[in-house]
Amino acid sequence: MSLANLIVQPQAAYLYTDQGYFDREGCVLRLEHKIMPFPRQSLAIAMVGAGKLSATSLFDEIERRGLDKLDQIDFVAAFRLLVCELCPDDATGPDREDRRFVIGLYSHAYRRAFGLTLFTPGMGPDGKAPYEYHTADIVIAPMVPPSDAFGERKINVTSSAAFDPIADGRELVAAQRRKIIGWSHGVADGSRVAGDVLMTEVSARGLHFEILSQHNDRVGDRVCA
Repeated sequence: MSLANLIVQPQAAYLYTDQGYFDREGCVLRLEHKIMPFPRQSLAIAMVGAGKLSATSLFDEIERRGLDKLDQIDFVAAFRLLVCELCPDDATGPDREDRRFVIGLYSHAYRRAFGLTLFTPGMGPDGKAPYEYHTADIVIAPMVPPSDAFGERKINVTSSAAFDPIADGRELVAAQRRKIIGWSHGVADGSRVAGDVLMTEVSARGLHFEILSQHNDRVGDRVCA
C-alpha cells in the first residue's frame, strides 16, 4: 500500500495520491494515477493496495455499468456493493484483491465536505468492519510523525486557518516519501511514494487538481527517496 491521504476541512475534502504500484521488494511495477474523479457526484475516490485491479480499470467498470450516472447517495451505495463483488474475501492467489479506498465528497444539502473510508479484510484499523463505510476526517497513509513534516509547528490539518492544503500538503507528502521503514503487510523497507503526487480538492465549486511534486522514478527500480 502506498500514498493515499484524506484531509477534510469544512469547505473541502483533499485527497493526496502518488502513481506508484510496487512489488513486495519495493520495485515499481507501473506508474499510474490512483484517483477516480466523479464530478457529477461531487466526490473523488483514491484506491491503494495489492492486486490486479487498478483505479483505471475500476473507473472503466463503473462507467460500463452506468454507476457514474447515479446521484451522490445512490452512487455511494452502489460503489460499496461493487467493491464487495470485485474484491471478495474468499478469493485467493492471483485473484486476491487487498484494497483500501478513501473518499472525499461535498454535500450540497449539508453545505460541507465529508470523508469516508472503505476496505477489504485486514486492510483497515482493528475493530473496524470491512466492506462498510467509516467516516473519516483524517487518513494519513503511510503514517509519519507530524514533526517529520512540520518540525515544531503544531498543526490541526482539519482547520483551514492552520493547514494550507498545497504548501503544507507538499511538506506532508515529502515526509511520506522519505519514509523507508515500518511498513505493514510484510513489504520490504523502502519508500512507497513514486511518480507525480496529485492533490484532488472536492468542494462546492467541483473538483480541482494540483500536482504537488514530480519524481523521475522508473518501472523496475526502487524509489530513491
